[in-house]
Amino acid sequence: MKLIDASGPIYEGMWSYGDPFPNFKLVELEHPDWVEFSAYSQKFEGFSMLTGSYIDGPGHALGLKKANPIHKIPLEKLFGVNAYVLKFNLEELSKEENRPYITIKDIKKAEKEFIPKGSNIIFATGWGQHWDKPDFLKCNWFLKKEAAEYIVEKNPSILAMDTPSADNVDNEQGLWSLIYGNDICLVAPLVNVENISNYKVKLYVCPLNILNTTGLPCRVIIIED
Repeated sequence: MKLIDASGPIYEGMWSYGDPFPNFKLVELEHPDWVEFSAYSQKFEGFSMLTGSYIDGPGHALGLKKANPIHKIPLEKLFGVNAYVLKFNLEELSKEENRPYITIKDIKKAEKEFIPKGSNIIFATGWGQHWDKPDFLKCNWFLKKEAAEYIVEKNPSILAMDTPSADNVDNEQGLWSLIYGNDICLVAPLVNVENISNYKVKLYVCPLNILNTTGLPCRVIIIED
């Protein structure tokens, strides 16, 4: 059995999506005066639903009046679920300006066998290796619209990927409504997924238990036999 931690580290100075999303800061707390022993503790400033690796869903686009909050996703849909892994070579992908993109042809080439409808799908390119680099948000890969439409037709529950944005933020194609409008959750951005060897794996998505949010930071573990 092989365990892969696919969740990126959270630390001061890490990337952020920018205003209004805050920068993460780790702050040491003073020893509480209501105990006699020394207690070393920290608080997390600038911690949001999109800090590090996270899961978000339709509520991120539609709001909580039209979609359920993340804490209402049943654990059986997040924990130990089957997932198919589509692997891509970043160097072989075409580019739009400085951003690589995945086409429907790329996806069909990466499909080793038929992916049943309702399956969870992981996109693995190795982009997670850029987690601590200045280009992480500036040069990340994205899905071309016809590729996203092809994937959405498979009616996946979860799309997990190692890019911080499924669409090209410099030239958006409408993937926001396409993905979230079809009741799909995104788990992103991930790291280490290029180290997956198997086509089929077990995916464990462990969000924080914070109520009434449209997204949550999470630990993501992948197991392959």
